[in-house]
Amino acid sequence: MTTPDDDPGRVPEAPLPAAALAAAFARLPVGMAVIASDGRVVVMNHALVAMCGLGAGDARPTRVAQIAELLDVRDEDGALLPEGRSPVDVAAAGGRLDEAPMIVRAVGAAEARPVACAVTPIDDGDGWSGALLTIRDRPLAGADRAALEETQAALQVLVADRERVQAEERRRIARDLHDDLQQSLAALNMRLGMAEGALDHDSAEARQWLEESQRNVIEAAAATRRIIEDLRPQGLYHRPLVGALRDLIDSFSARTGVACDFAALPDAMPEPSEEVADCIYRIAQESLTNIAKHADATSVHMRLERTPAGTMRFSVIDDGRGLDVPTARYQPGSYGLLGMSERVRALSGEMRVTGSPGHGTTVEADIPSGAAAGGPS
Repeated sequence: MTTPDDDPGRVPEAPLPAAALAAAFARLPVGMAVIASDGRVVVMNHALVAMCGLGAGDARPTRVAQIAELLDVRDEDGALLPEGRSPVDVAAAGGRLDEAPMIVRAVGAAEARPVACAVTPIDDGDGWSGALLTIRDRPLAGADRAALEETQAALQVLVADRERVQAEERRRIARDLHDDLQQSLAALNMRLGMAEGALDHDSAEARQWLEESQRNVIEAAAATRRIIEDLRPQGLYHRPLVGALRDLIDSFSARTGVACDFAALPDAMPEPSEEVADCIYRIAQESLTNIAKHADATSVHMRLERTPAGTMRFSVIDDGRGLDVPTARYQPGSYGLLGMSERVRALSGEMRVTGSPGHGTTVEADIPSGAAAGGPS
């Protein structure tokens, strides 16, 4: 009788070399990482590196918290996940997550992708020693795919528009530097040279040139100050956020005749970071602009509060004609709502716009009070 071991066509059993297994893991099309129980990233494959927005020369995450800083993961509707429920948090805690539909986006990138996330604990025989994190692309249904493509197209136009505005602003600053600052400094250099030449033979003439040089210094300082102030967020330069918001809504009410009120809770709240203050002020500006243009409102309520969790919650509520939120969000040529949402997302916050025709509109944003652009605080 011939046994399986005697079969001449049978390939002898042998373990695959570790290098072959590592190469296969690195090239799998599914994003994968092995997380140790102490939070170290033991290994991370190319697909997950790309999902995090990293290039070939970029440093790889060495701690699980660094993956969380690079990758914005939300539920399939785009809402923030509850604390501890993101796949990265589950992996760090040694939990299990069966394939769950989610949306991921490299922080700072415009494009989001639908994925299925899973976490499998690793037990080496002596208990939990780590976890395997997997993130794979998830096919979309026709309507969902169309909506995502529409959103991404709108974001691409928004990014292009911002780049155009930034290019125009750079050209304007270059003109200001040339026309004001550079010419003042050139005149200063010339007059100082004339003063130096007159020192030995005519002290009165030298004094005159020095006085004119002093005027050039004052002009150069004024030009520098003007350029710097142009680069600062209007309304916030050296001012607390609460005071700037009060002035903004008072000015809006005086200009439009719309009854407005503003509340800050607590009234003497700590000042948020500069990035958060700028984001909230921009949301207020854009919201009031939309109300003046489209809402036909008779009253506006603006509210800023600091939640017990330390989050800044900002809301603008009007009693105007309302809007169809999905239609307004992606209306061609109008990127106000989209721009506000992206500002908030960049600070790891969440923005909600609710309303319906005839029933007013509410814009509400929750932002970590110390958040910096590109990740959580």
